[in-house]
Amino acid sequence: KKFIDKAHEDGIAVILDIVLNHSFGQCPFARMYWDPVNNRPAANNPWFNQTSPNPYVSYGCDFNHESLDTKRFVDRVNKYWLTEYNVDGFRFDFTKGFTNKPGDGWAYDASRIAILKRMADKIWQVKPDAYIILEHFTDNSEEKVLSNYGMMLWGNLNESYSEATMGWNDNGKSDFSWISYKKRGWNDPHVVGYMESHDEQRLMYKNVNYGNSSGNYSIKDTATALKRIELNAVFFFTIPGPKMIWQFEELGYDYSIDYNGRTGMKPIRWDYYNDWRRNYLYHFFSALINLKKKYKVFETSNYSLSVSSALKKINISDASMDVTVIGNFDVNQGLIDPNFQKTGKWYEFFTGDSINVTNTNASIELQAGEYRLYTSKKIEKPSNLNTGIENHDINYKSNLSCVYPNPSSGNFNISIKIFKPDIIKLTIYNIFGQEIKKLNNNRLDIGTHYFLWDCTNESGEKVKQGVYFYLLQIGNKKEFKKLILN
Repeated sequence: KKFIDKAHEDGIAVILDIVLNHSFGQCPFARMYWDPVNNRPAANNPWFNQTSPNPYVSYGCDFNHESLDTKRFVDRVNKYWLTEYNVDGFRFDFTKGFTNKPGDGWAYDASRIAILKRMADKIWQVKPDAYIILEHFTDNSEEKVLSNYGMMLWGNLNESYSEATMGWNDNGKSDFSWISYKKRGWNDPHVVGYMESHDEQRLMYKNVNYGNSSGNYSIKDTATALKRIELNAVFFFTIPGPKMIWQFEELGYDYSIDYNGRTGMKPIRWDYYNDWRRNYLYHFFSALINLKKKYKVFETSNYSLSVSSALKKINISDASMDVTVIGNFDVNQGLIDPNFQKTGKWYEFFTGDSINVTNTNASIELQAGEYRLYTSKKIEKPSNLNTGIENHDINYKSNLSCVYPNPSSGNFNISIKIFKPDIIKLTIYNIFGQEIKKLNNNRLDIGTHYFLWDCTNESGEKVKQGVYFYLLQIGNKKEFKKLILN
C-alpha cells in the first residue's frame, strides 16, 4: 500500500498483473472440491471445470467463467484490489481462456466477449477510469469489439521488430505496422504494443547471435547491436498508442529467454548501467518517452506508416507540428524518400541540426542502421544525450567500477575501467572499517580490469556472512561500494 501511495505521489499508475484464467492444484478453491482419484477438480466444484473444454487454452485447473460462483469470485477479487489497495487497473493474463467453448481459442467467440464485457462493467462500476488490459491474442474481429468497448489489448510485435533489428528485411517479416490500431481497424489507440516481454526472446540476444552483416558492418558486434536497438526504439515510441517495455530492455539485455531454463532465474545486471554504451541507450529510451509524453502530436490519429521494406518511415501530423521519422534497417547504405509533409525548415531531434526542405520527396541517404527524427517545429534537444555512441566522451567517469553478483553467496566479480595508467588501490573492508584484503595495489594500464574476491581474508580464511565494502582509489578519485555476502 505504501508503494502504491508513493507511486501515485510521483504520478505513476500501478497496474496489477493478475491470473484469473487458471490456477493449480494447491489452490484452496480447487482442494475444497477435489477428485483425488483423477487428480482434478471434482464435478461439484463451484469454480472450476473438471477438465478444460478447450485443451488449447488449458493450464492447471481451468476456471469456469460461465459459473455464477466464478463471476462473484472474480468481481470480489477485482473490487478488493481497487478499493483496499487503490490499484489503477489490471492486466489480465491469458483472457483467451475465459471460455468454455471448444476450439482452438483463436476464432471469434461471442460468449467470451460477453464474459469479459460483464467483468469490465463491474470493474468500471467501482473505478470508472480503471485500466483494463487483456493478454488476448485472438482473431482481430474479436479484439476489435473488446477494444471498441474500452479495453486495451496486448500487441506482440516481437517477431517483426526482431527481424528488423537483425537486418533481415527480405522475408517480409520486418513489417511491424500491426502495432498501429489504425492498421487493425480499431476506433481507439488501445494496442499496448511491445517488442519484448516475459514470453519473448530478447532483441539484443538475437542481434549478437543472429544479426546480419555486410563488409565491416556487423550487427553481431555489441556496439552496432545496441545502435540497432536505438533504431528500433525510434520506430516504436513515436507510433501513437500505449507501449510496454520489458525489464532491462532499455539496457540491451542480451541473455537468452532459455538461460537457466525458460522460466528460470536470469542474472540481474545492474552493472549494465556502468557500460557507457548501455547507459546511453537507457537515456535514449528516456528521451523518446519524454518526447512522446510532452508533445500532443504523438496522440494524433493523423499518421501513416511505411515500414514494409528495409528503408522505413513514419509521417505524423497535427495542428501543433509535423513529424517525419526515417530509418535504414538494412546492412548497407540506401536512399529513402522522406515524404515530408511540407517545405521549409525541419529540425533533427537528436542532433539539433536543421535542413531546408524545398522538395518534400528528395531522397536522403542513410547509412546502415542510421535514423533521423525530424520535426517541423524546433524543439529542445534531449539534454541527457551526447552526440552518440561513436562520439562518446572517453573521459566520462561517473562510474569506474561495478560488481556482480551482489548480493552473493560465493564470489564477487569486480571490474574497473581505467582511462589513463595509474596506481590502482582496491581494498575490502568489514563494517567496522577493518581491512580484510587487498585485491590490488599496482599500476594498471588503460582498459577494463577484472578482480575476484572469493570472500577470504589475507590468510585465506573464509569470512562470515554479512555486509562488507570495497574502496577503490584511482588517483584523487575514490569509490566506496557495499557488498552483501549471504
